[in-house]
Amino acid sequence: MSTPRRFWIEFELEKRPSWLWQGIGVTGFDVRDCLSMVAAELFGDEPMPPVRRITVDISLAEPPPAGRGYLGVPVWRGVWYPPRNLVSGPTHDIDRRGAPFDYPTPVTGLPRVRASEILRTKTTWWDEIPHINDLLWPLVRMHDAKSVHGMPHNALHVRDRCASGPTYGDMIREALDFMISWQPTPDEWFDPTEIRFADQRDLEEYLRAFRDYLSGDRPEPIYPPGS
Repeated sequence: MSTPRRFWIEFELEKRPSWLWQGIGVTGFDVRDCLSMVAAELFGDEPMPPVRRITVDISLAEPPPAGRGYLGVPVWRGVWYPPRNLVSGPTHDIDRRGAPFDYPTPVTGLPRVRASEILRTKTTWWDEIPHINDLLWPLVRMHDAKSVHGMPHNALHVRDRCASGPTYGDMIREALDFMISWQPTPDEWFDPTEIRFADQRDLEEYLRAFRDYLSGDRPEPIYPPGS
């Protein structure tokens, strides 16, 4: 069986209900697999509107039309915008019979951008971190100087997502284990977070504490300097 891919599906609408006009994000094996899940999970017995555009392999390196804060887990098979799979988990049953046969030819999303280009960093070690483009918020953005004051709330939100979605939690822990083993220098961490640790040992302790907090093995993370 083929590898699941991310699709962004837009509809022809006479009216624009707020939950639908931007489009639907879904991960599946092919177009009809995705359309069948959308039909079953979002429309039920109601007819699905005509499909206007389908984008395959949509990149999440930059926020999609819905905004990153409203997404489910895009690596799971199922509907991740609206974030239905945060409640249901990954979809396992495959039944393409509910999908329409008339839809436009999918177009390919923009090429995937390297993390170091998105973050505008001098070093490229960020590109090696597993799943980095899908996890820029919990691995980088949340830890930068602009976000440190919201760290307690943001860390709790990420821990809750890890608890409710084991696959998402495994992705973050795998990435953090890689970051810890890489042993980034304070300079590498400062670029692009603009947070300066006194030495490499303090930075490693910070990353280990964050990983253990997300795993439920410690009650609080270590908060970054200046928070």
